[in-house]
Amino acid sequence: MRTAIISDIHGNYGGLLAVIADIELQGCDRIICLGDLVDGGDQNDEVVSYFRESAILTVQGNHDKTPGTALSGDDEVYLQSLPETIVEGSIIYSHEVPRPRKQKLVDGIEAWNVIDETEYSRIFLGHVHKPLIFGELGGDTASTQSYPIQYDVEFQFEADDRYVVCVGAVGYSRDAYNWLRYAIYDSERDTITFKAPEGPILVF
Repeated sequence: MRTAIISDIHGNYGGLLAVIADIELQGCDRIICLGDLVDGGDQNDEVVSYFRESAILTVQGNHDKTPGTALSGDDEVYLQSLPETIVEGSIIYSHEVPRPRKQKLVDGIEAWNVIDETEYSRIFLGHVHKPLIFGELGGDTASTQSYPIQYDVEFQFEADDRYVVCVGAVGYSRDAYNWLRYAIYDSERDTITFKAPEGPILVF
């Protein structure tokens, strides 16, 4: 199964539509969203309505839990109903790190903490607003191996390794590249491919 993983829309409806259009071109089987549908852009209602109508599997982000913008009652109920995680065997999809102490994954040490405190082999995260890959094997003590990000190139996971992957953001980026970003996980090939389609992105 080819799963398109998107995250951190933040009210960027135009960017969301551009990413969805690219996903359709890639022939993905489904989409999973890692949360933060709202706060940032000015089209929060349009974004939430799209997700409600499309039935995309979505986890709750920190901005969804406590939105800083006015929403309709139905939209508020939808956001509050979202699960914190989606677990499929040894794979977990989450907005923030799936450990008791919720903090942003900023380096290989925190990635090691996530791997050390969980049982999952593939951990897909949002929240960071930039793509990252950390593997358990090959890193220093109490740290992980960081891998470079390449676009439109399959990154092959090793069967005996465990990984933390941040998929980037549709709303706005937190690195030097103001690009829309998402990723495609191919469960049969056990690969991840990062994508950066053209489209509007929020700039702060």
